[in-house]
Amino acid sequence: MTYEIFDQQLALSLQRLEALWRQVDELPKPSTQVWQDADDVPEKPQAHLTQSLEELSLSLQELQVAAEQLRQQNEALAESRNTTEQQRQHYQELFEFAPDGYLVTDKESSLLEVNQTAAQLLNVPTERLVGKPLVVFVAPEERRDFYSQLRQLQKGESIKNWQVQLQRWRGASFRVSLTVAPFKNSQGEVVGLRWQMQDLTSPKKESAQTQSDRLFRAMFENSAVGIALLDHQGRILKSNRALQEALGYSAQELQSRFPMLLNLDEPGMESAMFHQLMAGRRRSYQLEKRLSNHDSSMQWGRLTFSLVRGTQSEPTLATCILEDITALRQLKAAQQHAIEHQEAIKQQQATKKLEITLQEQKNSLNQLLETPNQQLAPLLEQLGKILNDILSSTSEFFFVCDRTGKYIYVNRAAAHALGLTQSDFISKTWQQLDLPAEVMERLDAQRATVFATGQAIADEASFPTVDGIRDYEYTMTPISDINNKPEAVVVTVRDITEQKLAAVAMSEALAKEDELSTLQSHFSYFVSVVVRELRNPLNNIFACTKLIETNAHPEADEKLLYYLQLIQANVRRINQLLHNLLLIKKLEAKELSLNPALLNLTEFCRELTEDVQQGAGFLHQLSFNSECLDVDVCMDKKLLRHLLTNLLLNAIKSSPEGSEVKMELICQEQQVVFHIQDSGSGISPEDQELLFKVLHRGNSLGTLAASSLGLFVVKQCVELQGGEIFVASEGSVGTTFTVTLPLNHH
Repeated sequence: MTYEIFDQQLALSLQRLEALWRQVDELPKPSTQVWQDADDVPEKPQAHLTQSLEELSLSLQELQVAAEQLRQQNEALAESRNTTEQQRQHYQELFEFAPDGYLVTDKESSLLEVNQTAAQLLNVPTERLVGKPLVVFVAPEERRDFYSQLRQLQKGESIKNWQVQLQRWRGASFRVSLTVAPFKNSQGEVVGLRWQMQDLTSPKKESAQTQSDRLFRAMFENSAVGIALLDHQGRILKSNRALQEALGYSAQELQSRFPMLLNLDEPGMESAMFHQLMAGRRRSYQLEKRLSNHDSSMQWGRLTFSLVRGTQSEPTLATCILEDITALRQLKAAQQHAIEHQEAIKQQQATKKLEITLQEQKNSLNQLLETPNQQLAPLLEQLGKILNDILSSTSEFFFVCDRTGKYIYVNRAAAHALGLTQSDFISKTWQQLDLPAEVMERLDAQRATVFATGQAIADEASFPTVDGIRDYEYTMTPISDINNKPEAVVVTVRDITEQKLAAVAMSEALAKEDELSTLQSHFSYFVSVVVRELRNPLNNIFACTKLIETNAHPEADEKLLYYLQLIQANVRRINQLLHNLLLIKKLEAKELSLNPALLNLTEFCRELTEDVQQGAGFLHQLSFNSECLDVDVCMDKKLLRHLLTNLLLNAIKSSPEGSEVKMELICQEQQVVFHIQDSGSGISPEDQELLFKVLHRGNSLGTLAASSLGLFVVKQCVELQGGEIFVASEGSVGTTFTVTLPLNHH
């Protein structure tokens, strides 16, 4: 609603009030004989109507004053917005001409804003960069890691000193260090990302780094917001002048007092969130807190804590940024006060109207309406409807009870919440309405206290409604007569269910996060122990069978040799399964990284095929064909061995004894292709969709869970190297797995 519309409606209300005054003045004056006949009526109806109109006039005048106060506050807010816009323009200029590259993207990394330095680094004009995804400038071999880090950013975590290889448009690649922080909307959802890009390959890197350090120190010391560097216990290692002035302590005093000021030294939500930050389970968090400075005055501050990951030579630390939001809080409080003042005016008006209604009931209005002054009835009915509309237009509940506990008035929202109508309540007690005794008995006791003391009572309660059990806070206020003696109470009720649920959900989320972290740690330890305990007996079994096979008589039974080879093959399979378990553990812990090195790919694949043929594939015919030149390529040998071994073992399990398993190697300009084909019965389309899921067992595969475990490892190894995997299956031909990986010669 605009100011003009509000003023028009207020003026219209004043005009209607003047019209009501004129109607009252035009009412016929009752004769002296009529009033002498009504000796049992203590007051005249005109007096009641006059009093009602006077109260309504007073309320409208107070509303005018409140509107003027609100207009002044909004003017102050507009001035504050102008100041904020000037500051924003200042920071926009700093953004454009900063020596480092700065980017703003949405949460999917599509570019929204780019400064001049970043555009020069990427060799693309600023206007052409907007709308393009940042990932197109990331080197292909690092895009998988880029998407992994992007998912963490979308969860609200920040990243510092993240080194990435970028590719200039029609230019050479270069390495940068990225610092990325998400920003959120009012609901706490991540809506975008802010990126700082520092060129690590620039010839002026050293001098730029020195300049950056100097600028950082100057920014730290001269910043308008308080900044502190904290250790793992929340103690200050270094603080700037703004923080010391805001809290009213010297640098030495803050070193010992800071954990106490922020409740980091006591069990609670603030301490738990800080310990989660230092443990690496969150990258940053933010809270607003009322702080007490040295001279005992109070101020509100917004605290932002961020994790600074350590290295082998440096410990993990945290930064704390304190922004003074006292003025913002005061502005919000002033606005809230204006709103509450208006609500108080409405409630006061409603209370006074209720008092008038009670007085009119006690003075036998029904007898007055039978007199010649029946023209008062429409006016009184109109006032009653206005009062009911005012009290029923809010979401809050209003109940009015007399000393006996009978309801005099209930607004529509309260009646509908309890599944009743307003008329159902009038002149009835809660027992007659069959309301819950446990809550109502407590309200009866509090009502008696209000009548006895004349003081209001505030409390909370849970109450069953048509929407289920809801939590409410309520205020019970006395309504006094002309002798200041309480005659009734008005109960104002507000729904606080959502606030209660939010607090419980936050507590449960923190507890579940701690429990999940503990379970993951126990599972990783369990996998390590199981693998270690199984490997020793497996190695002994393999060594013994190999020794028996080597020392066997030349004329030994062929069945004996067959069984020895079968034992060795199964030992190798179990050993491969243990390798897969350890690899999955490393993948989940994000401990696995690429370690490329030069190798002769054709020779490597040939030796791997021969090893599998002599081991698990001794009952099958394994063939290898290569269309690659005999040159070295740069690939991760360990990951490649895991990938190809699992595919060959899966093909052997899917093929009948004596059948052929083929592996083909094809080198193209930018990638290398592997084809592994079995002689099995094929895989149904339904099973192909779930083929790379952990512990999936297909209906037509006839394999154990270890097969899907191996294929899951294959999928992860392929994606980690920036490749792709495809499967094609025909019942008469078998199944062919095709793997493509990027090809690098350096």
